[in-house]
Amino acid sequence: MKIDDLISELLDEPMAQEDNSVAFTSRGTQLIHEIAELCNGIPIVQETKKQAEDYAEGLSAEQVYVDMLIKIVEAPTAIHMKMSAKMLIPIISRKLKERGL
Repeated sequence: MKIDDLISELLDEPMAQEDNSVAFTSRGTQLIHEIAELCNGIPIVQETKKQAEDYAEGLSAEQVYVDMLIKIVEAPTAIHMKMSAKMLIPIISRKLKERGL
């Protein structure tokens, strides 16, 4: 399955709660880790890894996920929309792994 298809599947996961918080489903977590593995092979993701880590310092996986959603919605072009997810999902994955998820 292509990265974009996996991202679409991730975005279809019901992770928004009644109070507008995010709770990762087990399938959502699995998709995040799978997508992250694929994204880590993309040159621009590797080249901007330090910047992404700096950006996400002090943020939770849920906060990065919500910011990713905002960036997708506000993206000026399709390439910006797609790359926002591809650059941030590896960060979300790392933060989830740090919590043992």
